[in-house]
Amino acid sequence: MKIDTGMIRSGWDGKKCLVHARFTATPDGKMVATAQHLDVSGNDLFDGIFSAVSYDRGRSFSEFAPEEGLAAVTDGAATLVGCDATPFYHKATGKILLVGHTVKYAKDGSQIAGGRSTFYSVLDRVGERFSRMALLQMPAGYENCGCGCGQIVELSDGELLIPVYYSPEGRAAVYHSAVLRCSFDGESLRVLEIGNSLTVPKGRGLYEPSLVCHKGKYYMTLRADDCAMVSESSDGLRYSEPTLWRWDDGEALDSYNTQQHWMRVGDELWLVYTRRGANNDHVFRHRAPLFAARVENMRLVRSEETVVVPERGARLGNFCATALPDGRGAVMAAEWMQPAGCEKYGSDNAIFLTVIDK
Repeated sequence: MKIDTGMIRSGWDGKKCLVHARFTATPDGKMVATAQHLDVSGNDLFDGIFSAVSYDRGRSFSEFAPEEGLAAVTDGAATLVGCDATPFYHKATGKILLVGHTVKYAKDGSQIAGGRSTFYSVLDRVGERFSRMALLQMPAGYENCGCGCGQIVELSDGELLIPVYYSPEGRAAVYHSAVLRCSFDGESLRVLEIGNSLTVPKGRGLYEPSLVCHKGKYYMTLRADDCAMVSESSDGLRYSEPTLWRWDDGEALDSYNTQQHWMRVGDELWLVYTRRGANNDHVFRHRAPLFAARVENMRLVRSEETVVVPERGARLGNFCATALPDGRGAVMAAEWMQPAGCEKYGSDNAIFLTVIDK
């Protein structure tokens, strides 16, 4: 494997750092990245979404600039912010679609529980600005529902499989994950069908799911409080009971309470994740470095594990993994500057872009 890691920006003012750095690439070599500021004085205090563009296949990016259509919206009683978004290139329309979820804050800045909805926005190809965020309409029973940090699959007819997690009937204690089959006409996103629900009867259930289609089968990786889990499907909507992520020798992957994402490299499927046991006890929830390992029969090949983004004290857990149009894999991650003091190991809110080739 050839691993090329670059830093596309760094530096912060000690008060706000850029997080949720994610990107998508188009066939002509353009890359569009999104991120947003986090106020480090509190927990999950986010501003609106910023974007940056590369026209040279990721060798250089513009400065991250605010997206007016994705700014925080205040209605007097609460402030609505779109967050945890991932841009996605939709082949059928040639549009870049941004999908994430919302969070609500009260006047005092505290987060309002149960305020999550899936939002989406479309990049205008002429002005290169994202549209004002729209909310995906869901039927009753799928309350507090959002696609946070998720990886989407486009079907051959242009329809989308979008993974979400939600609280049935508004119960916020335990999350369930499911897949939406949606239509997208280049402007509007609409739910057509919803697959089965996956959860576990402990902690906060299963959440932050991500999808991939590989060699005709669909796979979903899921976050749980104490482990990482995986499920498979033949149709992309109906998934098997989730099982623990394990190495090829049967030992469980020691990853917990954070997301994992899929990466295709040529004709191979890889998983990108964090775990304990990497001299990283000083990192919040062991969320750095980012590792990748090849997937074979829903197991991770231990001998092929490799570091794709280095650890410098800050967590990297909210990241992006994808396949580039030329078949290479790629990972983007921002150093999340919490808790205070993580910078003593060298972190400074760098955003890394790693490209992986066979």
